[in-house]
Amino acid sequence: MKTLLITLKMLLSSLWIVMVFSAVSCSKDSEFIDANNQLQEKNATIQYASRTATQFGVPDNTDVLKTSIWPKLATFDHTAFPTYDFSPYFVNGETAYNADNYDLMVHFVYISPAALTDAVVEFTFPQIIRFFPHVIDGNEHRTFIVNNQNNQTVITTVTNLDEGWNPMFCFMVKADCSKGKSGFCTIWSDIKVNGVSVKGTVKNKVFECN
Repeated sequence: MKTLLITLKMLLSSLWIVMVFSAVSCSKDSEFIDANNQLQEKNATIQYASRTATQFGVPDNTDVLKTSIWPKLATFDHTAFPTYDFSPYFVNGETAYNADNYDLMVHFVYISPAALTDAVVEFTFPQIIRFFPHVIDGNEHRTFIVNNQNNQTVITTVTNLDEGWNPMFCFMVKADCSKGKSGFCTIWSDIKVNGVSVKGTVKNKVFECN
């Protein structure tokens, strides 16, 4: 009888150890699964961010055109350019640049084979809602017009071009994700100088909406 009681106690003790170990194991498994999910979510976020930002600051070049994408400016002091009229680019009754109205900045440099006077330079942004020009320096006050105030797909400036390197303005743009397909929309597709495309093999600029 005594032996049976000892055996039963040992059995119950073993069972208790198994239950405790199982509970701890399940808890650890649960923590591991949760941590793994968080890691996957973190990796997904990083991968998403990298897909969005891979072109940031990296020029896409040909012999006549250099383009690059940059994060939008957090602030821009337009009062530093008193002779430039920024008022057409303010929205919703604002009187100053508001970064919340834009997604990113697209920059262009045109390498002209010859000096040109009053060259007509057209930028095609097929799927944007609005843009805001970032002046490169105080001596470059190009004035832009748009083909349609409610559909700003072609932005045009008439400007003198030097032979060689001509930094054009950077454009802060707001992507029109309502026109995109599968979460992407083409924010820039072409540049023309006096009616002739100078895009060459430069790729379209595509924005990932989500």
